[in-house]
Amino acid sequence: MSNNETCPAASSPRIEAPPSGPTRSNLNYSLGLPGGAYTLGMARSVVARLLGEHGLGDMAELGVLAASELLGNAFVFTPGRDVSLAVRWRFGVLRVTVFDEHPEHAESSGAGRACRAYRREALGPLEAVVDECGGVLGLAAADKPVGGSKLWVVVPREAGARYAAL
Repeated sequence: MSNNETCPAASSPRIEAPPSGPTRSNLNYSLGLPGGAYTLGMARSVVARLLGEHGLGDMAELGVLAASELLGNAFVFTPGRDVSLAVRWRFGVLRVTVFDEHPEHAESSGAGRACRAYRREALGPLEAVVDECGGVLGLAAADKPVGGSKLWVVVPREAGARYAAL
């Protein structure tokens, strides 16, 4: 008896195997980091290595800057709390996202607006660089049930060259 007779799926169209090594298409990493600025150096090293291994070495300097500034902001506004870092390549752009455990403010409260404005101001230098490189920086409340804050940078492929020219 052949495999096709015992397993109907064996006769269906074959699905291509994923790449056997790092490529841009499979750059998709998330990691949790313990609360504390001491993890910034490790995170910078990881981001640089990931981008280099996945063929985006020319974006490493900008990716490291983005991760470092987003994480630094999270550590300042949620000291001692864990954070999550995601590095992804999708649709021709690099996405660096940080989730923190910042306590939720009432949407209508003045404290919530003031806190968000202060966080945004702290991200001002990074936002200027990202904007100059053709990207976007964002800050928003993270979706429930997780809560906290979501900070992100999205930059196109050309951003690495633009950053190098600054």
